[in-house]
Amino acid sequence: MDLDPKIAHSIVTSLKDVINHEINLFDTMGYVIASTDESRVGTRHEAARIAAMTQKTVPVDNSEQFRGARHGINVPVLFNEAVVAVVGITGNREDVESFGTIIGKMTEILIRENHDQVVRFDELERYANLMNLLVLKRHDHGLVDYLASVLGIDLTVPRRALVGRRTDNGALNKSGDVYPILYAHFAQEPLSFFSTSENEVRIFTEKSGNRLSNFARDIQRDLEERLRTDVCFGIGSEAHGENEYWRSYDHARRALDWTMFTHDGSMRHFQSLDAGIVFTAIPDDESTNLVRHVFGDLPDKEIDDYQLVFDAYTRHNGSIKHCSEELFLHKNTLQNRLNKIARVTGYNPRELADYTVLSIAFTLRSYLRSKTTRP
Repeated sequence: MDLDPKIAHSIVTSLKDVINHEINLFDTMGYVIASTDESRVGTRHEAARIAAMTQKTVPVDNSEQFRGARHGINVPVLFNEAVVAVVGITGNREDVESFGTIIGKMTEILIRENHDQVVRFDELERYANLMNLLVLKRHDHGLVDYLASVLGIDLTVPRRALVGRRTDNGALNKSGDVYPILYAHFAQEPLSFFSTSENEVRIFTEKSGNRLSNFARDIQRDLEERLRTDVCFGIGSEAHGENEYWRSYDHARRALDWTMFTHDGSMRHFQSLDAGIVFTAIPDDESTNLVRHVFGDLPDKEIDDYQLVFDAYTRHNGSIKHCSEELFLHKNTLQNRLNKIARVTGYNPRELADYTVLSIAFTLRSYLRSKTTRP
């Protein structure tokens, strides 16, 4: 087991803070890989090599005992019953010998913690790689099978996707501070798995019904408490095999996008989107073409003003009286503005067929603009 030099340096620094003596960390061949005295890094220490070979503490209290060695003790560090390093404490033998056992154990703990972190990081990378493949409509089936096998995931189990994002569009996991929360929730969920990017959490779970809702709400609550902001989730359709995971993820992402756009709750199932199912299915380029067709080159501010009138007209089911009261406009002024919408777009909001086109165009324009504000 090779120790990363940065980790080794962190270990010796931590140990020195405890006993206030110079600390060296050797590999099993006796070479210094980290030291609180940086001039010693890369040098070789025979006493450390012997400690590694014999698995016994080797003291140095005689300057003639080992050439170039300083007084102190060298303690073998075991991991899984094998010596993986030697920790040396510089100082008079009678002063430092009492620290030998505790420093050896502390080093073992620090190395084990580092190993666990590396294993966890590797596992996270595998989950992220598997997730990145599953959300693609076309992917490498052999690689998916390999990763699923390594992680012990049976992809024939029906699952559905959940996608979460901060409502303020800020970084979700920039510093990795949401991992402990997610681990806590997934530790006892062998059939569910997750991955995160800087801005998004992705989950696949076998839960359904109330169990799914409660599971998602608990995660949402803990994320919001940690991030100190609202988090929104979209829930996809159920996937019944490897080739359907991408669709479940696509549905969850669309449910999330539409929910964040409408501000209608903080968690939505794809099946409950109603018109949102249609709007989120239209490719952005096609949406842009329709918006441009209806509004042409009108300035954004002018379109915004028209939409203000149109939305009020919609809310009041075409009632000029109630619409004008809401907007604090004279009824004649309101009718002039409706007429202007008809004149500049070619679509009359008072004609049902034209109203439908305008409603779609205004909605798509707002939806596209909401998406461009996201990272």
